[in-house]
Amino acid sequence: MSLLYEREENLQEQTPEEYLLQYKKQLKNRALWSIGVGLSIVIFNIVLMWIIVNLPDLDLGISRKDFFSLLFRNVFFLIGLFFLVAGLWWLYESRKITLEDITLSPEAAAFIEKASEIRPTYSYIILACLVTVFFFQLMTLIDRNGDFRAFTIAGLVKPDTWEKNEYWRILTSAFLHGGFLHIYFNAQAFYGFASLIEAVSNRARMALVFLFSIIGGGLMSMIFLPEGISVGASGGIMGLIGYLAVYGYRRKRQLPPNFLRSMLINIGFVAAFGIVAYRIIDNFAHLGGLLVGLIYGLLTVPRRISEDPRAVTPLTEAAGMIAMGVLVFFAILTILLMTEYVVF
Repeated sequence: MSLLYEREENLQEQTPEEYLLQYKKQLKNRALWSIGVGLSIVIFNIVLMWIIVNLPDLDLGISRKDFFSLLFRNVFFLIGLFFLVAGLWWLYESRKITLEDITLSPEAAAFIEKASEIRPTYSYIILACLVTVFFFQLMTLIDRNGDFRAFTIAGLVKPDTWEKNEYWRILTSAFLHGGFLHIYFNAQAFYGFASLIEAVSNRARMALVFLFSIIGGGLMSMIFLPEGISVGASGGIMGLIGYLAVYGYRRKRQLPPNFLRSMLINIGFVAAFGIVAYRIIDNFAHLGGLLVGLIYGLLTVPRRISEDPRAVTPLTEAAGMIAMGVLVFFAILTILLMTEYVVF
């Protein structure tokens, strides 16, 4: 947020044309870097997979018809693809962007300056919970299927949730992750969007959106994908993005010109990534969380520009504190389940 405000100040020290050219150059350099990294990762994984499939001496029991299936289940290939697509998009943006797209209005500059002073306390607490649970998750043993024992103990095991009424799994599963890359990207995305909501809206709203979106994502996943195990905070994160999309639409005059566009691009990237990697990504959890965030935003983000979007009633503030308490409680419960201090 502060970076956008600094850009507005820099614009006053340069001519508009000079600033726009400099911005385009920086965006192009970022795009070329992302394309280079993404292309390198993609090519490396394609070659590696081709070697695995075509060298009979390895005798891994993998046929050539499994090539694409294995490739699109490879998380590193998918990350390379993400970098490649993001770079191509930034390259397109560097050619089409105008001065209006990067210039803040006086209203937006004042709003952002005030927002930058807010400390995202709730975001810090939830982020600490996610990282702490993952640390304890690493300490658990691997089960006979090669998965973390934590997945079967506290993950969203759909059959157990339905048949044994273990609905607490919807929340405990949100604090579990499938590896370092999973927790890294989710933690980074969570903090970015959650702290943004605390800055432009209210910390109580952030906690409520995150909690409700986890539940909504978990329920939709159980209904449409009733088999298997799901883990991760992505449903809650998609709810944060959905809320910010509504916020960006209703508070355009108080935000950077590209705020709403950025939220829609994030939704598009997640959707495209989910379609490509449907074998390893729970798209219904993403969709459920997104819908909850959109609905909550439509119900709570004020339409009138005269209304302060940060102001909430004492009841909402109390509800936000309760939501935080629930989230912290289930983070602790996840740890206790993994360490077998609690057994259901």
